[in-house]
Amino acid sequence: MATSLLDRILRFFRSPQGRKLAANAQTKAQRLAKDPRTQQAVKKAQDRVQAAASDPRTQAKVRSFVAKLNKR
Repeated sequence: MATSLLDRILRFFRSPQGRKLAANAQTKAQRLAKDPRTQQAVKKAQDRVQAAASDPRTQAKVRSFVAKLNKR
C-alpha cells in the first residue's frame, strides 16, 4: 500500500533533517513575532478584519454563505 502524503510529511518531520528545519522555523517565527514591523502589520490586518466584520453587508454575506453550507 502506498504511503499517504501526510505519512511522508510526518516521517520527514520526525527525521533529524525535519527536526532541524522545524527548530529553525520556530526560531525565525519567534524573532518575527518580536519585530515591531511585524507587530504593526499584524495589527493593521486585525483592524481590517474587525472593520469588515462589523460591516452589516459583510455580516449578511457571511450569514448567506453559512445558510448555504447548512443546506448541504
